Amino acid sequence: MNGEDCCESVRAESLTRIYHYLDGELTTTEIREISVHLDNCPSCHDEYEIEALLKELVRRSCSREQAPMGLREKIRQRIAREPNVGPATGL
Repeated sequence: MNGEDCCESVRAESLTRIYHYLDGELTTTEIREISVHLDNCPSCHDEYEIEALLKELVRRSCSREQAPMGLREKIRQRIAREPNVGPATGL
């Protein structure tokens, strides 16, 4: 399965699994599955990279008293672009 076919049909589910993966909320088996998937799906891997960078930026920003200028608006824009996602059923 190529990345375009995968992500076109199950994009919301893929994003949910990526969020859980980044947050350490998956079982060992699920971690292996998503790792293999990310290695074989450029679209999901790109999305993972973006989300990982955003998570790191938020983490670093929250360690200070104030977030950098514009961060809050960028996060709002990113959230507004994403559809509401239900429970993960697979990738």
